[in-house]
Amino acid sequence: MGAEIKTNTSDITFIGSGISSSFTILHFLDGIEVNNESKKKISITVIDKSQEFHTGIPYGVRSGFSVLLITSLKNFLPEPELSKFVKWLNNNKKWLLEEFKKDGGKLSLNWISKHAEKIENNDWEDLFIPRRFFGCYIDQKVKDRLEAFTKTGQVQVNYVTGEVLDLEKDKDKYIVSLEDDKTILSEKVILSVGSLPVNYLWKDETLIEEDSLLFVNDPYQPELKEVLNKIESFIEKNINKKPNVLVVGANASGLEMLYKLNDNHKIKSGVNNFTVLSTQGLMPDAVIDFEKRKEYTPFNLQALAGKNTLTAKTIAEAAFKDLDYADEINLGAASTVEIISTAFGSLLGKLDHEELKKFACLYGNEIGRRQRCAGSHYSKIIDDLQEEHRFDHIAGRFSNIRKNENDEYLLEYLDTKSGENMILENPVHLVINCIGSTNLSKDNVPILLKKLMEKGYCKSNESKIGFEVNESLESSENLHIIGPLLAGNIFEGKAVWHLEHCGRIIWLSRVLSEKMNNYFFKKVN
Repeated sequence: MGAEIKTNTSDITFIGSGISSSFTILHFLDGIEVNNESKKKISITVIDKSQEFHTGIPYGVRSGFSVLLITSLKNFLPEPELSKFVKWLNNNKKWLLEEFKKDGGKLSLNWISKHAEKIENNDWEDLFIPRRFFGCYIDQKVKDRLEAFTKTGQVQVNYVTGEVLDLEKDKDKYIVSLEDDKTILSEKVILSVGSLPVNYLWKDETLIEEDSLLFVNDPYQPELKEVLNKIESFIEKNINKKPNVLVVGANASGLEMLYKLNDNHKIKSGVNNFTVLSTQGLMPDAVIDFEKRKEYTPFNLQALAGKNTLTAKTIAEAAFKDLDYADEINLGAASTVEIISTAFGSLLGKLDHEELKKFACLYGNEIGRRQRCAGSHYSKIIDDLQEEHRFDHIAGRFSNIRKNENDEYLLEYLDTKSGENMILENPVHLVINCIGSTNLSKDNVPILLKKLMEKGYCKSNESKIGFEVNESLESSENLHIIGPLLAGNIFEGKAVWHLEHCGRIIWLSRVLSEKMNNYFFKKVN
């Protein structure tokens, strides 16, 4: 399995090699074992912009070795994969924990110390483990399986590092064009490029460095460790004025950045104040209030249970009212997420296909934004900073960063409550953009996706973050989509809107692999 292309033809070409393509490959290989009586050889090409394969950004080098899962392991990975992973963890924990220690700081050492007994007893399921552990597991698993199938002659694999710039249909195949005029002729193409790229907030650069400002538009480019080193250098250079940090966005990456900034002693001690700016002014919730939860009932959603015909909008509005009520009684998402999700989930079966599609495109993610939860290790950082009077949370949207007469940078934002433009009084010195991805209607869509839409090979659905596909997950004949770009679709009667959840990724990769196995081996037989 060399790094260069040995042949310019391929049966299957994966564009992107994160966990969606990894699970698709694993399920496809399972199918070969069952179906390939004729011993037909399948050539697979895996292309990635990064030199790292099978992990994607979240589980690979770019996120580092000491970022923790946002959920407990048992909620992250479904069975039977969970048991297989736990067995692997038991056999590999020694070197994994060494790497974790090397990459992390004080908080990482605290994590090991706090969970020492559970780790010793191989009791992993309730832990919020470093997610790189899973990346190492899936990488090893895919490579081992591919190697085994290569040895039997059933599979030939080519890995290509590079960016795909275009696809062109040529009779019953696709010409895949990369940089340096490289091309691959492929019968099937699997578009597995992960989430859409980050929306840059200020200027069109990944990182902007000025005398009294460091603005990070993408904390994972080129990788988190390198960005943290830049931040540390910036803080050391400005140690006399103790910089103020602004994190824009209160999602998973916003929490991660707060955690990692406080995991590094030099950064934490060198910062004056941490401010988060988010539309709702709320951080993901970590603590379940068991007593208050007993008293909570989603009355608005329950009132719809007796109705035979419903619309997506009716269900969503009821969910928002029940979430508003939870806010009024100070009951957070950790306490209500299961109750609300079960209540609206039970109503989705009453929607016809068109309304279910609307829910997947327009409302699923909107409800999800108000149901964000996280582990207590993340919320403890905020509690500690609040105790030190070093944390503020502003409800608003980022407008601009502008210099004042003292050459200091001030935040300009649109206040959520008043709808007015406001200026934060204290200057900001380090800004980290964690607002999330762009959408398919914007100009900053990657060139490949832009061309696919222009040619009509892919069409954005109403969600603006996913492509229309058929039951075979095809946007065009033999051009399949897997991963987050499947948002806003319905499969096997289920609406999908958030495709960064491991359980859904595994399920849909199995659906896709079955379609591919049927295609290749029914043709032979």
